[in-house]
Amino acid sequence: MLQVGRKDEEIVRQLKLGDTAAYDLLYEMYWKKLYVHILTRIKDEEAAKDIVQNVFINIWERKETIIINTSLEQFLMGAAKFQVLNYFRSEKIEERVFDHTLRKFEDASVSINELSDYLDLEKLIEVEIKGFPEKMRHAYLLKHAHHSTSEIAEKLNLAEQTVSNHICEAMRRIRKRLSEKFPERLIN
Repeated sequence: MLQVGRKDEEIVRQLKLGDTAAYDLLYEMYWKKLYVHILTRIKDEEAAKDIVQNVFINIWERKETIIINTSLEQFLMGAAKFQVLNYFRSEKIEERVFDHTLRKFEDASVSINELSDYLDLEKLIEVEIKGFPEKMRHAYLLKHAHHSTSEIAEKLNLAEQTVSNHICEAMRRIRKRLSEKFPERLIN
């Protein structure tokens, strides 16, 4: 069993061996510091918790091959910074997807009723997308920003099949939600 006083190198060594106690210790030592650091950047408690969780999940998934040339704290802060940048990128992509869709309709001559219907649909889709699990939401938004499945897989550090599954599931959920809300449109 690891003690809190162990050096970074020992924690990393134990982590590489798959020692869950080392992982738990790492989490206990740094989760709050990372959370506070991230929260000051993004001002969203739930997103900050998700980002901290992603940092630790990524460390566990890469435990055998992880290379740390700095202190654990510096390494974790760097990983958190990377995750925060991805968060802001995905938020900008989401914003661009919605802006692009709105521009397409603004350019067309649509009636007030059609625009109202469209805005209802847009809001429903936006709410549905925000309810997706983080990786599914990112995969879906990146696909709508014209990224290939392989690009998305690389950006999200997922297998291409996982990306495809996320996108298919996202589309299924959107179609289901739209068919529930607007059954007269029978979206399939």
